Amino acid sequence: MSERALKALLGTLVGFCILWAAISIFPRSEGGAEGPSGELSTFFEGVTAEGVTAVRFIGPGEEILELKRVGGSWQVNSFRADSGTVARFWEAVGEAEVGNLVASNPANHPRLGVTTDSAWTMEVQLPAESRSLLVGKGGSRYGTAFVRFPGEDAVHLLEGNVRSHLTRSLDDWRNKRVAAVDTAAVWRVELERDDGGFALERADSLWVLAGGEATNAATVRAILGEMTRLDASGFYAPGDSLPDLGGTVRALDQGGSPLLYLEVGGGDGDRWIRVEGDSITYRLSSWRAGRLLPSAEDVAGEGQG
Repeated sequence: MSERALKALLGTLVGFCILWAAISIFPRSEGGAEGPSGELSTFFEGVTAEGVTAVRFIGPGEEILELKRVGGSWQVNSFRADSGTVARFWEAVGEAEVGNLVASNPANHPRLGVTTDSAWTMEVQLPAESRSLLVGKGGSRYGTAFVRFPGEDAVHLLEGNVRSHLTRSLDDWRNKRVAAVDTAAVWRVELERDDGGFALERADSLWVLAGGEATNAATVRAILGEMTRLDASGFYAPGDSLPDLGGTVRALDQGGSPLLYLEVGGGDGDRWIRVEGDSITYRLSSWRAGRLLPSAEDVAGEGQG
């Protein structure tokens, strides 16, 4: 093979590689790799935690979740929102970018999940305007989804893991923190159960029963550990039928002032729990309720608390 022929062959191979790379990187579309234009290309500009007044997620079943800042903290449908979930949502929004055109024929809307009765609607309320975007099925790559403007046929690929946040349930958005107590400040714990009550007291580095008897160190640590960060598994609705009260937990500081007062439901399986001053009825797993409200027999024993 002559040098000229070899160079021509190499040039053809390089050109083929470049073409293959371009096809692999850019998604196929009906009209070529056409990027977004107009308002769609700037949909996420200014959509920040500081720039919006509210964000609404409207599901295919018309369920509406509204994320709104109230008094410096975020609420979802007037409930306290989980700060970690909110932070991850805004991180996803900050990384979001509307990419190339994937379909322009409305006949493709059903398979992409962007029809008005199958898509999720993300409605952003800014001080001077409101913006809406239909979010359909997830794309072939993780963190992507198909989107279009209401009333328009063009469907584009959304880069960024926004869709997973739109499809969260209300309970997923809500703050499940029941209580968080600095147990270094706790000097007395009073436990009341339907089979009787008892109290624990701090004695230097030891925890003893109110009468001076020794306690089981592991059981006491479990009680204090639950108080440190008590997270619910879910919520009960206001109209739910609940079992009777099964017990209470009260934590007091060295001066006798209350730090925490909890009511815990009875029964088997998940237990209901309420904290004084909070109208929310939380759902707590039975094993965590057992750690928080053990029997007198489980607390009795020797060891340091």
